[in-house]
Amino acid sequence: MQFEELIQLLITAEDAQEIDKHREEIAEWLPKVQNMFEYDQKNSAHQFDLWMHSVHTVVGLPRNLEDGMLYLAALLHDIGKPDCQVRGKRPEDTDMHYYGHPVQSRKIVEAEVIPYLLQKGAELSEEDRKRLIYYVEHHDDRMSLSLKHVREHMNIPVSFETFQKLMLLEVSDALAHVQIPVVAERVQVCNALAGEEGQRLYEQL
Repeated sequence: MQFEELIQLLITAEDAQEIDKHREEIAEWLPKVQNMFEYDQKNSAHQFDLWMHSVHTVVGLPRNLEDGMLYLAALLHDIGKPDCQVRGKRPEDTDMHYYGHPVQSRKIVEAEVIPYLLQKGAELSEEDRKRLIYYVEHHDDRMSLSLKHVREHMNIPVSFETFQKLMLLEVSDALAHVQIPVVAERVQVCNALAGEEGQRLYEQL
């Protein structure tokens, strides 16, 4: 599998199984993903292991958008979780938690994944790399329908189109969870920011 074929698979696959059957080929380009294979998240908001959660996040994105880095970010967004696993702070909380995992995922992508891809001959422009890192680092940002959060992202800075794609990633990530109320609310808010409500807020800046 060539890198371009990997990206095309992520962009076009119709279900998680279509990607999962290529997991070993994918690991040749992205060795670090092997840490996600069969990784039990031990969290009641998750019904999939870490790898399958990530694959479901990929296929939950709209198909065939012209931004391969969005789909690659969906696959890699939680790659830092195994480094961040901690038990809940309250005795009655039996879930594992992953505080700081977006930053850890970004560090892995920036320091390990991107250099390895470039070494193997993948064509990644500087703009591609910036978008990939942005999507991974901010995939779990807590959003609300407020001008404040749109402004924060515009000040990073990124284009508004890139911000709205991040919101699509947040929606897809959330839909790959168990739909408890806090997750369902995240879907609703980020869907709105990816659409007309986000555009309305952006025009107020």
